[in-house]
Amino acid sequence: MKTFLTCFLVLVAATGFARTGKYWVEFRDKAIKESEFVAGNPVYDETLRRFSPDAIAKRKQLVREGTIKGILTIEDAPLTKEYINSLTSLGLHIRSEIRWSNAVSAEIPDELLAEVGSRPFVKNIKHVLRGVKQSQEQSLSPFLFSSFSNNDQPQLISREYGYDSIIYHYGGSASQLERTGVRPLHAMGLDATKVKIGFMDTGFRWEGMRTTKDRNVVFEYDYVSRDSVTSNEINDEPDQDGHGSVVLSAAVGYLPDSVIGAAYNADIYLAKTEDLKSETPAEEDNYAESIEYFESQGVRVASSSLGYMFYDFGFTSYVYEDLDGKTTISARAASHAATLGMLCVTAMGNGGTSGYPYLITPADADSVIAVGALDVNDTIAAFSSLGPSADGRTKPEVVAPGVKVWTMNNADMQAEAGGTSLATPLVSSACAVIMQAHPWASSQQVRKAVVESAIQHPIPDNTYGYGRIDAYGAALKLGTLIAPHSLWNDGTSYMVQVGIAANNGVKTPRIIYAYNVGGAYNNVLPLGLMTDSLIYRATFPTLPKGTHVRYYIETQDGADTITLSPRNAPDSVYSFYVGDSIPNPPYSVKKTEDVQIALYPNPARDYINITLPLSSESVELVDVLGRVIRSAEVNRYTVGLKISLQGLEEGIYSVIIRKKDGEVSARKIVVTR
Repeated sequence: MKTFLTCFLVLVAATGFARTGKYWVEFRDKAIKESEFVAGNPVYDETLRRFSPDAIAKRKQLVREGTIKGILTIEDAPLTKEYINSLTSLGLHIRSEIRWSNAVSAEIPDELLAEVGSRPFVKNIKHVLRGVKQSQEQSLSPFLFSSFSNNDQPQLISREYGYDSIIYHYGGSASQLERTGVRPLHAMGLDATKVKIGFMDTGFRWEGMRTTKDRNVVFEYDYVSRDSVTSNEINDEPDQDGHGSVVLSAAVGYLPDSVIGAAYNADIYLAKTEDLKSETPAEEDNYAESIEYFESQGVRVASSSLGYMFYDFGFTSYVYEDLDGKTTISARAASHAATLGMLCVTAMGNGGTSGYPYLITPADADSVIAVGALDVNDTIAAFSSLGPSADGRTKPEVVAPGVKVWTMNNADMQAEAGGTSLATPLVSSACAVIMQAHPWASSQQVRKAVVESAIQHPIPDNTYGYGRIDAYGAALKLGTLIAPHSLWNDGTSYMVQVGIAANNGVKTPRIIYAYNVGGAYNNVLPLGLMTDSLIYRATFPTLPKGTHVRYYIETQDGADTITLSPRNAPDSVYSFYVGDSIPNPPYSVKKTEDVQIALYPNPARDYINITLPLSSESVELVDVLGRVIRSAEVNRYTVGLKISLQGLEEGIYSVIIRKKDGEVSARKIVVTR
């Protein structure tokens, strides 16, 4: 398998200069004074209507923190229509409008350049440079999951997080989720629910792939063809949507026992910004335009596995000195998005062994997370581009697995893929999970935690940056974790299950509750830790039907710092009525029909992990003659079980699970030697 794509895509220019070129036309103003851009002004009010409630809430938080001066600034205002109409009256084609830069991208014939420049509202005209896309990276090797040998199959290696080896049907994704520190967050019930994450790439065949067809895609737009279809269209190259599809699956895919991304329950925004066959220099415009829209919709994380550096014959390419985070269109857009509360995660590029081994843009942008790629042994992948930025900042910020990343391709086949393009979605999706864990943390607080918890901090370099990302460590660095809890009724009792963790240990986790409206919160229910786990459980006492129970969760860490859920308890609390049917089970992998019982690995050699239904009573390992080789009693709190296979002969065995209601389930396993 090729390790990375060695040839660049270049635009072939005709001899001399083309009669029509693509230019960046910057305007002097927005025909409104900044002091007039306030509530009540028609321009302000129209601008405000373009922003989602989530985006406004994020902006308000930034105002409270003093990061920005106002909810909206003059940069957010739309471009002045009179200026645009003046240009189109000359016969120009306006392709993109970039609010933050107060500029348009236009195709201008040579003979009209002087005329455009003479317009009093035009500040500057710059030739648009055509970037060489870094999105097509390592070749993809699709193969069936069954082609794994036992030795090839990733094992679930327990790290010192203090949680059970509970299996979440990761399949081939287990290794990359383990190496990025996501597994303990999943174990606590964190999966990026309600976090908005956006992807900019070549296209996405998400509806035709088992890993993504049921994900929560709330927006998609093709900035190349200017329509709402991001999968391949009739005039596209055959694999136009290939790269974006593998990136998306690695981040948010969900197919149990096959591919699971860290942020599989996120709200997903998709932007097709790259054109594999296009000879037009539009990709950077598309990037800037899409990231502006993402920010206006409250997208928290923007993930871009692409970049720009070299340009067409007849145009001036970027040089290393341009990569200072302030020069290129995409870097300026990413930096501005970062100041407005978006976390931009972008690929370093794959030039490590080329004549230009350094980063590409927008990885040079300030306040973003530029991502390098690790090989399977956690050394830097040879192709991963190097830092620093031209102004001396450490790049990359972090690294993540970028070789043999397990994903799904646009042919709906499981595949290995590589490059910084695949390391990037592993980091961006992990950041989305961290944001769910700490919804009040700003994007820059999350970025700081990710950098400071990486395994090479505080001795960074320009190969590994601050080191491999540790999502669990970053989440703990932001404070004590109380994950979203589950409340359920087993027919007789109401129970709560919740994941809790703290950097310096958890003390006195408990539920504080009251009966009926107006009751004082003076009843205390200790939360018991499941054995060797991050998961705590408690059962409410038996109460009369119709009783209104209100409660909140409280815990202390080793420094006696108290953390509450909800955060502003007891002013805001959870509640239920005794007698309500609450079918929610305790946390397990979501959105699949067959997750009650699962075995991993299979085939197996040293041990077998088993996930169990809550009503399980016993588990037996039986050979082909019906003899019980191993057995264990379990209770309703047992979620996972690990059975040693040491001393067993090679062959086929059965795992028999007996439930309290008499139901018996069986699963076959293969033991190899």
